[in-house]
Amino acid sequence: RSPRSGASVSPEPGAMLGARSVRCARPALGRLLRCPQQPLWPVGGARTASASSGASGVGHSGHLSADMMRNQHDGPKATTGMSHAEKYLFDLNGYIVLRNVFSEAEVEAANAAVDAHLETLHERKGKLRTSALYGRESSALAGDGSTGRKDMGGMLGWAKPHCEPFRQVLCHRRLVPALAELMGVGYRLDHSPLMITQELGAEGHTLHGGAVTESGEPAWPLAYSFSHGQMRTQLLTVCMQLKDAGPTDGGFCVVPGSHKSNFSIPPALADMADPDLAEHVRQPAIAKGDCLIFSEAVLHGTLPWTAAHQRRTVIYRFAPAGSAYGRGYEPSWPGAFLDGMTDAQRAVMEPPYHPRMNRPFVSASGEAMTAKPREAFKVEFDERVFGSRYF
Repeated sequence: RSPRSGASVSPEPGAMLGARSVRCARPALGRLLRCPQQPLWPVGGARTASASSGASGVGHSGHLSADMMRNQHDGPKATTGMSHAEKYLFDLNGYIVLRNVFSEAEVEAANAAVDAHLETLHERKGKLRTSALYGRESSALAGDGSTGRKDMGGMLGWAKPHCEPFRQVLCHRRLVPALAELMGVGYRLDHSPLMITQELGAEGHTLHGGAVTESGEPAWPLAYSFSHGQMRTQLLTVCMQLKDAGPTDGGFCVVPGSHKSNFSIPPALADMADPDLAEHVRQPAIAKGDCLIFSEAVLHGTLPWTAAHQRRTVIYRFAPAGSAYGRGYEPSWPGAFLDGMTDAQRAVMEPPYHPRMNRPFVSASGEAMTAKPREAFKVEFDERVFGSRYF
């Protein structure tokens, strides 16, 4: 089927790999492949029984596996967890706001936990001010000039029940399908969660991230890509909103579509110093209970806080199974983070390695899943070669 129009397209003679009409130019190669009688990828994408059972010629690395050319110990393909409209908007803008992800009870529990740990809030002062990064002071982002942003961490390790509303984000049933779609099955927590608070007059944050750095280099660790019908982001931020952020309150701001930019960021845009550039910055309204998801490849920052109430946003950064930016997991996550976690939550806390290496993962419904084990003959060989079960 045509990927653009959805219309059926008749293949050229011999063009369908695995079809009866395949003509192998080299007989020896044809015997090696042992082409099955039915297409390996039937029209509509459904796998037929004959397509599954007829494929052979499996290589030791699984490149021609019997199950739709997938290695038997690969994790399953991520099922679509976003609507067509949500996928369109994320690909278009680089971010999306999912409404009412967290119930009132979940938000109340999270706020109560924060209230019990207010002594752990740390204000950014002096060289730590976020409106004066890269050696430049931004008057547009300075707020009242003295009130700094306040940060809080460690919530995954708080005593129960205070840790629970924050741990649930790791494999929340409303979030898992979208996270798996944007990062693949086996996604992992990359950064320790961080709560950002702002009081009235608090400064903003210089715009940062982006597909290309100010120096003109590709920002590979943050990259967003689209290939063969799939979106993938190397570093994805998920924000649990605990207080309303109205359309003029300040807080998170973004340059929509900048995750696909090919040019370096103008410093005057990062500092909000040029009105002609600043008009492209958007501050979406985010209500408590909503969840903001954005690619770190999109240019984003924070506007000064103008509301009377405190801003509270808890930030999580996730990565695909085999990718890493942070290193808080070395040599392991703090024991208090892991103690008492569910199997599904611990699966998201795994260090970076490929799903093929017996990686546990989370199902679309948020349940822990065990990977199919690698074949014993491979494990035995690796132990002889490398002295361990994994290379």
